[in-house]
Amino acid sequence: MKNNVVILGSTGSIGVNTLEVISIHSKKFNVFALAANSSIEKLSCQCQKFKPKYAHVKKEGDAHNLQSILKKNNINTQVLFGREDLNELVSSSSVDTVVCAISGSAGLESSINAVKSGKRILLANKESLVMCGSLFMELAKKSGASILPVDSEHNALHQCFSHNKKKFIKNVILTASGGPFLNKDIKEFDDITLEQALDHPTWNMGKKISIDSATMMNKGLEIIEAMYLFNLKSSQIDAVIHPQSIIHSMVCYKDGSIISQLSKNDMKSPIAYCLGWPERIKSGIDFIDLTKQPPLTFKEISKELFPCFYLAREVAKEGNSLPTAMNAANEVAVSAFLKKSIKFNDIYRVIAKTLNLHDKSKIMSIEDVLEIDKVSRASAKEILKNI
Repeated sequence: MKNNVVILGSTGSIGVNTLEVISIHSKKFNVFALAANSSIEKLSCQCQKFKPKYAHVKKEGDAHNLQSILKKNNINTQVLFGREDLNELVSSSSVDTVVCAISGSAGLESSINAVKSGKRILLANKESLVMCGSLFMELAKKSGASILPVDSEHNALHQCFSHNKKKFIKNVILTASGGPFLNKDIKEFDDITLEQALDHPTWNMGKKISIDSATMMNKGLEIIEAMYLFNLKSSQIDAVIHPQSIIHSMVCYKDGSIISQLSKNDMKSPIAYCLGWPERIKSGIDFIDLTKQPPLTFKEISKELFPCFYLAREVAKEGNSLPTAMNAANEVAVSAFLKKSIKFNDIYRVIAKTLNLHDKSKIMSIEDVLEIDKVSRASAKEILKNI
């Protein structure tokens, strides 16, 4: 029997790559449903190719437009819209696997509902764990959901742990490409353009995550994500610059051994790992020819160039509601930068000022998370008015 897969964020880079891997394994997987925000043309092409039972969009008007396009092409996919339909979709008893690839906090609610219903979760939405990591993992334990990380760094850690017990781990090391500004003079940071920040040297990603990579906030978020995914202390998680993006993460054991995972910087590899786990299935990417690779290099992350990373490390250490507040402020600041309303360096300033205004508290429920997110966004938007 085929594994029924729902892809949340099917028109983004993770969704597109997931569909490419599924195309190789059409006898194993069935695309049960595809969900996107507003990329109707792209979603309609996906529906025509994969013929899912359901497609989901955010707005009712887009749903009518998509249904009309599909009807003209004799595609019987039923189009749904709105949050309630999406939550019902990911909770359906017909669904086996949910790929959570909706970017940012917008993906939290659907991810939570997929976890509550005990699905296999392919998690590409790191914000779900940053905002409410303990609650998220507790729900997974209670429902029997399995959480498999799609992020290349956490996917690599999952592979490196293998059958080794966590008690033998000294620490783990996430790798970072360094983004587009690794060798840029700090004096030029105030003049960084949006186009420069979006021009990532190794990965092809969406706009928000590309900016997070440029500020290195992304690596800070990944430290928080790793804490909850693997039940580690923040002090056990480090990160280094590795511009070649060949080694994706390393696990250091107490006996002095370091086990790393290597592959081409192509998201189809971690996606295939998660889809096939515990088996290995073809990803469609080639092996690395190490004889033709440039030397692998590593360096520390500069505190001067990347203050967002070090701010996130402090937040990870403090915990409680601070990661939720930081994530909200970051999303507001990045959105403003994408609209060219603020300068690149202002992203850090907005986040730091928001956190200074935040009263740290314990998170006891999803309602707490949503309230902290709401208040922190409001604070960040007020701060933007004075920048």
